[in-house]
Amino acid sequence: MNRTRIKNVLYASHWWLEEMMSLVAQWMALQGWHLDFQMCLTGELPSGWEGDGILTTFSGDPNQLKHFFAARRCPAVSLNLNYPEIDVPRVDVDATASGRLAADHLIGRGYRSLAFYTAARWHTTDLAVEAFERTAEGYGFKAHRLYWERDPQQRRNDWPQRSRWLIGRLNELPKPLGVFAPAIEGASEVVEACVGASLAVPEQVGVLGMMDSPIFRQCMGIELSRVTVDLKKQTHAACELLRRMIEGEPPPSEPILIPPTGIVSRQSTDTIAARNPDVARAIRFIFTHYHQTIGVPDVVEASGLSRTVAYQAFEADLGQTPNAVLMRVRLEKAAQRLRESDDKIEAIALACGFGNRIHFHRHFSRRFGITPATYRKRGIQ
Repeated sequence: MNRTRIKNVLYASHWWLEEMMSLVAQWMALQGWHLDFQMCLTGELPSGWEGDGILTTFSGDPNQLKHFFAARRCPAVSLNLNYPEIDVPRVDVDATASGRLAADHLIGRGYRSLAFYTAARWHTTDLAVEAFERTAEGYGFKAHRLYWERDPQQRRNDWPQRSRWLIGRLNELPKPLGVFAPAIEGASEVVEACVGASLAVPEQVGVLGMMDSPIFRQCMGIELSRVTVDLKKQTHAACELLRRMIEGEPPPSEPILIPPTGIVSRQSTDTIAARNPDVARAIRFIFTHYHQTIGVPDVVEASGLSRTVAYQAFEADLGQTPNAVLMRVRLEKAAQRLRESDDKIEAIALACGFGNRIHFHRHFSRRFGITPATYRKRGIQ
């Protein structure tokens, strides 16, 4: 009895991105194919490997990689855009769209001083930072590049060295500062540097990462805001492309780009950045007490200013009244609960300081153009 030979696929990666690896493994298991993870364990390209196809997350020595892929004589698909000089089809998150989305989010949170941090420069990094900078410039703001540049003669490329360098750079830049760090570990490194520099997150430095890895999101005690990506869609598209190529289909002429799905705003950008310390104090009060029955008089009192001066300070700093800021925070918190919980709408209205469902429904519909129930049903990010 003839049996179909099991396909053998190599996962060629120096990175241990568990979420992506797990999704690839699940797809391969459904096909009944064998997935070889040996490079993830050893960090070395497997000498003499032969198989039916390769999935890769390009990193390492580009010349060594180019030789390895040329010698294998089997279809290969990359899960990133790095090393464009190597002729392999790509399926990646749209870095340009991610950079625009990140800048829009930080500017929308009130940050006028922006920065882009990465410890290692890749092709995808360049695409993201260019879009981030162009978007900031469109609003009339400047984005600073915090690129760790390794100097083998003077310092090792390790976290203690990078941390000292990053603390120095963060201290130099105007505050409040919004930082986008798209590498999986980048946002955690920025938060840790802020702790070392005694910079308050998010009041002085807002930090936005990318991809929602629970390990990095939770490791600092400050939950990280993220540009969210659909790893399942990306890995499925890459695996399906590899399958079709193994079956003889020619590779696509252009990369397949998966758009980011939105922003998950958590503690690391959970503020409205203000330069005026009195306004900043009032905003901290709002974020701490929005769920209670507070009003404009309470916000003004928290600022330490008279009503007239407080209104002038809010308008000068944020272009909004204290009441508009209070309502914005309550609506954003309510929208987050609609996305992330199964709580009843009445309970969300009470938990976010609206008092009753009718009051909540009116303000929510005015702000978002749809009812709270429709917003939840659509799963808007």
